[in-house]
Amino acid sequence: MPVYKALILNKEISVNYEANQKEKLIEAINAINSELGNYDNLNGKISDSKILSFLAIKLQAEVLDLNKNKQININLEKKFTDSNSQNINLNDKLYQLREQNKLLEEENELINQELVKIQSQIDIIISLIKKSYE
Repeated sequence: MPVYKALILNKEISVNYEANQKEKLIEAINAINSELGNYDNLNGKISDSKILSFLAIKLQAEVLDLNKNKQININLEKKFTDSNSQNINLNDKLYQLREQNKLLEEENELINQELVKIQSQIDIIISLIKKSYE
């Protein structure tokens, strides 16, 4: 396993890493050194281990926030997926109801035509009955 020598708080440390993780390691060490720059005003006033402890606490708090945000995002994605699924189901029902409505309108139209025919026949019968009594 390769070893990377890093400088943190002016101390060299050796870190073992996987070959495909070198860039991530370098980026992480640079980020740590950048964060430690925020504590330069404490340098010499408190020990390096306390500075590292402050940094570890801060980073852990950020990790907790990220995990919380990740969980919120997962919940929102689930709600979004559920809403989409429900929307699709409602669209399917709406389509079925429109098709059913179309069929009912066609049936209603046929019934109305039949009623007109029947009304016409009734009128003819009434007219024949009137003629027969005249």
